Amino acid sequence: MTSSTRTDSQSPAKPIAVTLGRTTVTIYPRAAERGRNARWNIADYSTGKRRFLSFPTEKEAKAEANRIAARINARDNAGASMTGAERALLLRATELVAPYEFDVQTACALFAEAAKLVGPHNVVTACKAFAKRSPASRARLPLSEAVADYLRTKSTKGRSPRHLQDLSSRLGRFVADHSGKALADFATEDVQRWLDHLTREDGAPASAQSRRNFATVVGGLFEHFRRRGSLAENPCKDLEREATRNGGDIAFWTPAEAEALLRAMPSVALPAFVLSLFCGLRSAEAARLTWASVNFEQRHVEVRIGAAKTASRRLVPLPAAAVEWLLPLRGNAKDRVYSEHESGLPKRVSEAAKAAGVRRVENGARHSFVTYHVALTGDVARVALDAGNSPNVIHGHYRGLATTGDAERFFSIRPVETPNVVPMPARA
Repeated sequence: MTSSTRTDSQSPAKPIAVTLGRTTVTIYPRAAERGRNARWNIADYSTGKRRFLSFPTEKEAKAEANRIAARINARDNAGASMTGAERALLLRATELVAPYEFDVQTACALFAEAAKLVGPHNVVTACKAFAKRSPASRARLPLSEAVADYLRTKSTKGRSPRHLQDLSSRLGRFVADHSGKALADFATEDVQRWLDHLTREDGAPASAQSRRNFATVVGGLFEHFRRRGSLAENPCKDLEREATRNGGDIAFWTPAEAEALLRAMPSVALPAFVLSLFCGLRSAEAARLTWASVNFEQRHVEVRIGAAKTASRRLVPLPAAAVEWLLPLRGNAKDRVYSEHESGLPKRVSEAAKAAGVRRVENGARHSFVTYHVALTGDVARVALDAGNSPNVIHGHYRGLATTGDAERFFSIRPVETPNVVPMPARA
């Protein structure tokens, strides 16, 4: 019997049984509710999984019930024709997939899908390779322990103290900002987000070069453990690449700004600043030097491995301007030219720049030295040697930024009262 819509009084009170052969499928009527018509529901088990079907008419429900009963009968007939060995295989297959809460049909479908990707005989091999690379199969190594182990490894491979200190400082900040995390917890977006929000000590956003330096150091940490099997991937491999800085991006002080800074610099920071400005020493290199490294007689500064950023010693010429500024400030041979902690020198320079009304330029002293040294000599190889950098960097970033006249004015900046400079033996 076919009907379109029934009211509550018309809705049948009992389920309807549809029988085909040895199979019976039950139709469950649902009474009409406010705003909804009556429906006929069937629980379909013909595929091995329960599915609920709903129909608007009794006729449609009965037609589907007959189709379901026919599928079940066909499956039972196939089962009835199975041999004893086939039944045993089916039973064994059911037992194998039971722990994973799969029926045999679903398990076979998943295997077929995997076989399409790697070939039927490579499915297990591919799964083993995935399990080996999967973070879930590795012990969770805390980030702090990973960094400590990495630094110990680096210290045994002849890295310079300066390089090791740089690694320790940058990785120490990375650990501090990710307390409680494990090495395998990081995805590319986690590291990228951290780099994007890096700041300097004064709270200002970190420069592009600083972010690149941090990315290099952190990437080296992850690559170290990837090569040793502790990580499947290096999350720094796909970090955003910031535009390579060109020569026009280099900022440096004019001779007038450099002179104003020299006169505003407090005496505690003046020697180190002079060595950065007129000799091109990095801020940290200048802050670590002792007066014994400043040779007034032979007019050079010795940057030893312990003070240099690179793992090599270099001798840097000491120009006449530097000599005149440094001689009145010279201390004992064992004393450092900067008596405070090296991390405080950039802040001292920033304070002097503010007092002198000079714009703040990150690494301004070193950038000024290299720029004017190239302009004065035109010798890229010599400047690279003095600055402890590569000729490619000097050639690509510093050439053509200043005139020879500006360079001459820069290296002619003297104290207000020029002393009668004569070579003096270093103090014991």
